[in-house]
Amino acid sequence: MALSAAEVQARLRDWLEANVVGWSNVRLRPMEVVLGSGFSAEIFFVDVDFDSAQGPQSRTLVVRRQPVNFEVVLGSSLALQGNMMAALDRLQVTPVPEWIGMELDPAVLDMPFLVMGRVDGQSATQRPNYNGEGWLVDMTPAQRGACWKNAIEAFAQMSRIDWQKDGFGFLANSDWGSPGLDQYLGHLEAWYHGCRKDRVMPYVDTAVAFIRDNQPSGTTVNVLWGDSTPSNVMFAPDGSANALIDWELAALGPSELDLAWWLYFDDLFSRRFGTARLEGLPTREETVAIWEAAVGRKARHLDYYDVVVALRMALVAVGAFDRQVGVGNIPPENKSLNANFMTLYLAERLGMDLPKLGPDFYAFMSNLTPVEQKD
Repeated sequence: MALSAAEVQARLRDWLEANVVGWSNVRLRPMEVVLGSGFSAEIFFVDVDFDSAQGPQSRTLVVRRQPVNFEVVLGSSLALQGNMMAALDRLQVTPVPEWIGMELDPAVLDMPFLVMGRVDGQSATQRPNYNGEGWLVDMTPAQRGACWKNAIEAFAQMSRIDWQKDGFGFLANSDWGSPGLDQYLGHLEAWYHGCRKDRVMPYVDTAVAFIRDNQPSGTTVNVLWGDSTPSNVMFAPDGSANALIDWELAALGPSELDLAWWLYFDDLFSRRFGTARLEGLPTREETVAIWEAAVGRKARHLDYYDVVVALRMALVAVGAFDRQVGVGNIPPENKSLNANFMTLYLAERLGMDLPKLGPDFYAFMSNLTPVEQKD
């Protein structure tokens, strides 16, 4: 049975008073929230008053509940996201929401949860596509370009973090290899072997071999955001980046991987979806130049990292395919496992014959992101 608003309010009030250092006499204003018991993450807001050494305080908090079996990417978790936000908030290198705390015991709110401060601003949404609808459309080309530049510069600053000295050792996982690109690729391989299930996936199979056969040497070991997209940036009205959000895909690897991920999604939500990019948004070449100026060095091996991030997204698509089969949305023989936007991108980068997207693909996508069906 789902928790009532009164139960959520009482339990969260007690938790905040017991776990947030310096907060006393915590009061939560009346809430209108009913928590579900499903399999996806939930986010809700709560207004709280409390006393501190500085006197009476008020905050709007964001609470994110997430079931322990909610894993879009192998190894992603609420704990990883919480540890990242806590470390970044402490370091103040790149903007993140104020860190409040995390509870991994599901007994409090029936699922693990984390609490952060609410950030004012708005993101560039994927549904609807920011290139066609929303606040960016109402901006001038120069204003749009400034927004993108601010976001790119914000995540580029992460290249300055020393993962060992600055408290990001929790990102190292020897099961997947030595910290850096080797670990990143080892993670992809472990994920691939876990979801392949003896199926033939020609584009994914080829990409897995490619990333090892062409692995560059001498790459940097940086702290990665992991999900560097415009939809995960909270933009202020003046176009500045108030906060980067959604840290559950954080990892160690060359900082070019965050740049490649940004470029991948830029291409996905424009060319691949058949939507014209908004005038003023930086081109691929301009984006790379902005990143290079912020990092202070040239981007290396971007063609290679294009394949790496495309493989990562193709594995996300495998998981989405299996979930849709599992709930009966599509049959197991649906051809979109090997014919989707992600495998199409891989085929382009690897010089393979392009998969043909047909009715199976549109049936698969109908529960994800709406796309225009092509004849």
